[in-house]
Amino acid sequence: MIALYEDSRSDGDGLLETFAADGAESTRVRAVFALGRMPFPEEGATVTRALCAAAKGTSERVRAAALFGLGLRGDPAAADTLVEGRNDPIPDVRARAVEAASRIDEPRMHGLVLGALSDEAEIVRAEAAVGPSRWKRDAADSDAVDTALVAAASATKDVDVAWRALSSLARRRSAKGAAVFAASITHVDARMRIFSAQGLKVVPVDAGAQEKLRAALADPDWRVACEAALAIGEHPDAAALPALEKALAHSSSHVRRCAAEALAHFVDAKEAVRPILARAKDDASVDVRCSVLVARAQLDGDALAGEVEKAAVSKEALWRAGAAGAAGSLSHGKAIPLLLKLTHDSDPHVVDVAAHALKGHATPEVHARLVEMLGDADNGVRLAAVDVLKETGGAGDLDAFAKCLSTSRGDISGEIASGVVDAAARIGGEPARPILERGAFHTSAFVRQKSRAALAKDFPGTKFEGSNDRPASPPMVPLPDTDYPTSGPNPRVEVVTNRGTMVFELLRNECPVHVFNFMTLARRGFYDGTTFHRVVPDFVIQGGDRRGDGNGGATWRGDPLRGEFTPRKFARGSLGMPRNDDPDSGGSQIFVTHRETPHLDGRYTLFGELRDGFEVLDSIELGDTIRTVRVVGDPSR
Repeated sequence: MIALYEDSRSDGDGLLETFAADGAESTRVRAVFALGRMPFPEEGATVTRALCAAAKGTSERVRAAALFGLGLRGDPAAADTLVEGRNDPIPDVRARAVEAASRIDEPRMHGLVLGALSDEAEIVRAEAAVGPSRWKRDAADSDAVDTALVAAASATKDVDVAWRALSSLARRRSAKGAAVFAASITHVDARMRIFSAQGLKVVPVDAGAQEKLRAALADPDWRVACEAALAIGEHPDAAALPALEKALAHSSSHVRRCAAEALAHFVDAKEAVRPILARAKDDASVDVRCSVLVARAQLDGDALAGEVEKAAVSKEALWRAGAAGAAGSLSHGKAIPLLLKLTHDSDPHVVDVAAHALKGHATPEVHARLVEMLGDADNGVRLAAVDVLKETGGAGDLDAFAKCLSTSRGDISGEIASGVVDAAARIGGEPARPILERGAFHTSAFVRQKSRAALAKDFPGTKFEGSNDRPASPPMVPLPDTDYPTSGPNPRVEVVTNRGTMVFELLRNECPVHVFNFMTLARRGFYDGTTFHRVVPDFVIQGGDRRGDGNGGATWRGDPLRGEFTPRKFARGSLGMPRNDDPDSGGSQIFVTHRETPHLDGRYTLFGELRDGFEVLDSIELGDTIRTVRVVGDPSR
């Protein structure tokens, strides 16, 4: 019952608050998690009060869950409760209080989090080290924040805290971290090396750091080598060319791809770079060949037009998509005809890449084609056009945007609507008002919230007569307990790919709806033959979209999945649910992380963990295929 209320984003007319306050501990924990996932600020004071009360209860599991829920909501009204939770005798409860406080970006909470860096429990210190990554970098206390993080990152024997501090410094792009990044890039722990290389990518580096980055290209962990290559690309130095050339022969295609991307930045050493890239243009990996083609086009522009045009008529869709990416670096005269043709390609991924490449070629002809795409019968084509025009469109496009909004139905229609509302809000003025008013009554609560916020800003006092300011709940889908279990042993699945098999344990007790969705689609054969349409070295592999472009992915029931965020942290081999800006927009797609990714924690649903096949995870390239997904261990059946 609680799971159904949670999935419908309903409190059951107060039943969840009742369950959170009374009953068996397991019931209270589930009710508290459900309350924490209720939308804020739509579900405001009543839910926050219930969570604050639960955070002061006798059960440490309930207190921890309640504090995590308060963090999800980020309601400043919970500040006093978080301060109290920071002094809880149980380390896990204190950790959840610190995590929650870090999601409220104001000075009092900053002090609470930074003070927790000296907590006696490592789990608390670890949360405190991650927290500042969520704060604005230009706050008045930024210097003190970065100084505290440098101290935490320098305590390299406290590795679980130190690598998180390095990650925060890197995300904050803190120049104060330069010395500790350089010192830690040779640490024995790969996480320290990974986040140090990430940090050196975004801060000024000296000759000593440059030398360490070159050495890191030969790191035994391919993930470190990738980050080192990308960092060198941000600080191009001719002394790194021999090491990058060697990296182009690395056994990992991910390292080769990153080396090619780095070489694209060596504009002052074109003569030396050209032969290096030319020797890599026949790489065994299509993904690497695409990156090499894009890099060569970035360096030489129209001199590569012939090769780009040849790639654009290849029978291989991935290679045509690479051509679209490379065409973006050509002159208007060479790029536009080619990209316009590719927006009519039979492969959705090619169309998507081509549409986004047109963003850098603003001409009336290009604009007209993008507006035309707003009315395409394919939602993926519409979304690609919306993504570009929401930043470049003008008042003259509002009629086309309005028609796109009113006629989009089915899969990803909510994401299309969100983009259209963004465009209308940016364009502004009275002509944009009808779109915002229509969005204010959209079936997506996220679109309604965004539209109403824009109306309140530009047209104060707007009334929504006959509407319910509380977002309408999606329909509850009652399912037999035997088909939708929320307890018991976790099932396992095999994801069979063209590179081998990965075995995942699914976290049914934590994310029952996501697990049910994944298993149901797998049993229907939904994933058979789908591709990994997105691969970001040392981050994620992503697949499960039957379109193949990342713009689709319906659930077993049609409507999107609501987020099931938990305190579990993303690590190497975590199975997660992609989404758009709307936290409640999960579908059929999946991603698997190459490493720890603190910026995803509590923001994306983590519903499984890799148990076998890590070498397969490391080998997956863009365009690789999921042959099938098999449920091999389901204790409920």
